[in-house]
Amino acid sequence: MNIEILIKYWYGISSLFLEMAPYLILGFLISGLLYIVVSKETIANNLGKPGVLSVIKAAIFGVPMPLCSCGVIPVAASLYKRGASKGATLSFLISTPQTGVDSILITYGMLGPLFAMTRPVIALITGVIGGLFTEKIISEDYSTSIKTNHKHPKKTLKDAIVYAFITLPQDIAMPLMKGVLLAGLVTILVPENFFHDYGITGWSAMMLMAFVSIPMYICATASVPIAAGLILSGNLEPGAAFVFLMAGPATNIATISVIRKTLGTKIVYIYLGTIFTCAIFFGAIINKFIIIYPNFIAHQMNHNNWLHILSGLLLLAVCLYAVLNKFFNNNVVDEIDNKADVALIVKGMTCNHCKQTVAEAINACDGIQDVTINLESGQTFIYGKKINKQQIITSINNVGFSIGEIA
Repeated sequence: MNIEILIKYWYGISSLFLEMAPYLILGFLISGLLYIVVSKETIANNLGKPGVLSVIKAAIFGVPMPLCSCGVIPVAASLYKRGASKGATLSFLISTPQTGVDSILITYGMLGPLFAMTRPVIALITGVIGGLFTEKIISEDYSTSIKTNHKHPKKTLKDAIVYAFITLPQDIAMPLMKGVLLAGLVTILVPENFFHDYGITGWSAMMLMAFVSIPMYICATASVPIAAGLILSGNLEPGAAFVFLMAGPATNIATISVIRKTLGTKIVYIYLGTIFTCAIFFGAIINKFIIIYPNFIAHQMNHNNWLHILSGLLLLAVCLYAVLNKFFNNNVVDEIDNKADVALIVKGMTCNHCKQTVAEAINACDGIQDVTINLESGQTFIYGKKINKQQIITSINNVGFSIGEIA
């Protein structure tokens, strides 16, 4: 019996890994392209200033992108590290994985045009709500309006590939792998035909579906045929199906783990709270106004297995390299995190000249004994006695770089 459970668990985590692989690889590729195409000044100008406009722009930017809750992670992390505000980053994180051009078209074919139009609109609204809550509750980053006075070297396709498949996975690989292992446990504990067997409908179905879907991994595209099958069974109302379509793709344990590390614990609470509340609220509205007829429901879509296998092998290689490289070359990171007197994320550094400029600005402040800066992640650890944190922030801002605190 134990062997059977282990086999089922292995099948669950391997299926989850292969399911997410193409979307996460796509997310890395998009991040690499953003790294060489979109300048930090462009991001700062459009998404960096706290306020409604930046949050709305981020949501609009995210809705059509074909990224799942795992694929959106590296893109959002890249946007934040290159100047986007926390509100805009969370708006992008919430709105992007719920939809995408491919999932919208599949929704149209399986669940009808009204449902297909409703999904992206609600994704946009939810993203804006989450982004605005973030900017109200979370302290603002220390932004600067001063421009750096040196030219950055032109980035190449090689730079994009290195950034996408070596640099970004350094922070994402370990929490991602842990998340997959935990999500695998969830998939074997939740019965496949739960709603069909127990006939749960209405508010109880929506609530339970939200609690079940939030920790699970499922992409926006793959969620559509599953939701269609649940509706076809006769025991799941459209509103509860919508909760599944919204909460499932937008969240999973891996995403939550990475968001906590990148943006902080408070952001995770806002992220989950916004998705849960909006899913239930809009699900109740859908139950009242939208009817899905059986003729709208099509057969479940089959995945291209070869694509998932190849992507899975590539993702496994990327994750193993990132984990092993971090283990052998960065053993003191946790000690540095704990012992640093001040820990900051300096946003906008793109070259060694930037790093040196920031280091000089920090060393010019009172009481500084040592500074450790990670150019790619922006993590900056400062050591000394009687350090004036505000003086350091002002000094960094004065040389043209914005700051986010490590939560």
